[in-house]
Amino acid sequence: MAVLRAMRVTFLNLFRKPVTVHYPDVERKYPNRFRGLLALTYDQETGEENCIGCRLCEYVCPPAVIKVEMLKAEKRNYAKTFTLELYACEFCELCVQVCPTDAIIMMKSFDLSTSDRREMLLDKDRLHAIGLQHEPSWATGNLLRDMQTPPKAPAPAHAAKSGADPAGPRPAETTA
Repeated sequence: MAVLRAMRVTFLNLFRKPVTVHYPDVERKYPNRFRGLLALTYDQETGEENCIGCRLCEYVCPPAVIKVEMLKAEKRNYAKTFTLELYACEFCELCVQVCPTDAIIMMKSFDLSTSDRREMLLDKDRLHAIGLQHEPSWATGNLLRDMQTPPKAPAPAHAAKSGADPAGPRPAETTA
């Protein structure tokens, strides 16, 4: 009986459309919220790198795969070195969430396969190149923090119009 059930399943699946994507010949469309590789960004207006070397990403990284050295300059700080050991990264996105300048972001790609583990040790230049090659994900540190901030209560409309005290009416004073 079990053989007949197995043959039935095989027969049903024989005529179904295959779900295999023949990568890299066929590019798969990523979902809108897909988050893959990490990358560093440049400022769109000035062309300078966004990383200020604050090391928040290094401190928050659970597996400690990010190493940053700060270079102090007259106008602002920069990251002298920025290395990421991608082979040990958990892709938890905590580094993206804490970045105050949106310097480190996740991309809509995972295309960084290699047979040599040393190629997964990414330096600052390689992280910038990844940021220019691939489409960025929707999530940036500032956007994620804004989403997590509780909404502020709106001011009552009637109090603002009448100029009344927002605390409400006060009890009448008694004279003794």
